[in-house]
Amino acid sequence: MNLALNKTQTSKIVTVIQKLFPLKYADSKWDNTGLLIDCSSLSNKEFPEIKVLLTIDLTQKVCQEAIDNECNFVLAYHPFIFPNWKQIDPTKNPQHLSALKLIHHGISVYSPHTSVDAVKNGVNDWLSNTLVGQNIGSAQQVASSESKVIEAIEEDVGYGRYLDLSKHNLDLQTVIGNVKKSLKVSHIQVSIPDVLSTTKRNEIKINNVALCAGSGSGVFRGLTSQQWADVDLLYTGELSHHEILKYKEMGKIVILCNHSNTERQYLEQVMIHELSKVDSSIKYHISAFDKDPLETV
Repeated sequence: MNLALNKTQTSKIVTVIQKLFPLKYADSKWDNTGLLIDCSSLSNKEFPEIKVLLTIDLTQKVCQEAIDNECNFVLAYHPFIFPNWKQIDPTKNPQHLSALKLIHHGISVYSPHTSVDAVKNGVNDWLSNTLVGQNIGSAQQVASSESKVIEAIEEDVGYGRYLDLSKHNLDLQTVIGNVKKSLKVSHIQVSIPDVLSTTKRNEIKINNVALCAGSGSGVFRGLTSQQWADVDLLYTGELSHHEILKYKEMGKIVILCNHSNTERQYLEQVMIHELSKVDSSIKYHISAFDKDPLETV
């Protein structure tokens, strides 16, 4: 079945996405954002209903899900083509087979990735709210006096967040509970400095936090010297072993949840609702097969 939308309908979806997540906010130095597969030239047909599948990762299972559910379009947070393809050979890369299947069925693919990370009320502002246990299910920023952008592109826009949460009277045990609840995970990883190893977690106060969805390695390097001095907690999806050791010996607490676990619930709790507000005639569905490739056993 050819599910390809015509150019008008494809442009309609792209306009909605870019209204919320402007392409100018993507980190073009390394990221691959935008319309990565455009099947609009394959058909002049106008579908009575546009079906968009939302996913973090466009795996083979998610690809087949899109085909089986007759979706015309996939909105994949992470770039499907990354870092680049010099040839298409399914024997060397299973994602190439998915690309061929998608094109065969006329299903276009868009990745907003770092535009979602950077934008005001994007995934990092959502993480900020869920960290304090307030407004879970909303992307509305914590008060601007509490939140500062790391690696700012413009006011309130950038790839990470530095939070002054002193007025919330948070302790580490409460923060851990908020993280698990908002991300819908049963386990997370926590690194606690030796100087705090004998202190109960509900007695460790968390006043200043640096956070970044996905991988915080590069973004945390953008913290100022004063922020580094003040930060109590670094919260992200993944860091390298040596980075964790360094931060622990600097006296910083680290919370890790696996890369995509810090992003996935944003689709359900925020993105699908914001997209529908812009254009309710487009039908959005969240993938049932998308999940972090790592699990705790």
